[in-house]
Amino acid sequence: MGLFDRIFRRPTAPSTDQPDAPSEPAPAAADAAPAGPPDGGAPEAAGPSHDNPHTAAVQRAVDAYWDGIGVSDTDRISYLLNPMFTGAPRWPGIRQSYRVVRTPQTLVLASDGLSDPDVDTDEATPGVGCEVFLETPDLVGAEFAELRASWQFSLVEQLAMNVAHLGGLSDRLEQHGVLSMELPLGDAAPAELRSPQGTVGVLLGMPVPGRALRVETPGGPVDLVAVTVVGPDELDRLVAGGAEARRALVEQRLASGAGHLSTPARR
Repeated sequence: MGLFDRIFRRPTAPSTDQPDAPSEPAPAAADAAPAGPPDGGAPEAAGPSHDNPHTAAVQRAVDAYWDGIGVSDTDRISYLLNPMFTGAPRWPGIRQSYRVVRTPQTLVLASDGLSDPDVDTDEATPGVGCEVFLETPDLVGAEFAELRASWQFSLVEQLAMNVAHLGGLSDRLEQHGVLSMELPLGDAAPAELRSPQGTVGVLLGMPVPGRALRVETPGGPVDLVAVTVVGPDELDRLVAGGAEARRALVEQRLASGAGHLSTPARR
């Protein structure tokens, strides 16, 4: 089972078709600065902030996608100091932020910037070709400070950083289907979701019935990759059973109606 260290010193790919045993999480170095912003972060107004000439057009296409799902908060969850300056991976357009999308029944936390065109070129490219998102009913009505402090945001943030390091997930998802991995959230995650090692298991790329998960932009297609939290018992099955276990869990979740949603309350 693939695992990433919190400070990105031991990146490995998400589990695909040949899982063996889970990697042991490496402890974060005591002198390493965390990726999170000081004082809980600051809201960032939406909109392009860097100089690839195609950035605004790509962002408009992604904005329009989310506008079809729900209502996006005007402010983004962002940073007083870009995490790339404290050892985290650089995102293609430099900008690292997260959007909040509110639907009547759920709240979406999504990366916002992985698909920005690379500032090192003037070409129209969709960054790493994807954004990641977690959708849950548990945070409906939550305000900025609560969202920024939530374990769900920490999970999306860790995943997005690792996707930036990998350079995207789309090729792996196309080749292998739904992926799985572990993220070392430790005590930040609810006890009922933590493995004995302090990790949280997730599925990546669950389908969402009735919803397209790809948006065409002037830079090319951008995949919207759902991250779905699983419990320790399900994680054990994924580690032992690999691709077959992933397919079975996806089918089980779709049949039960749980689908791609992440909520401890369903357990």
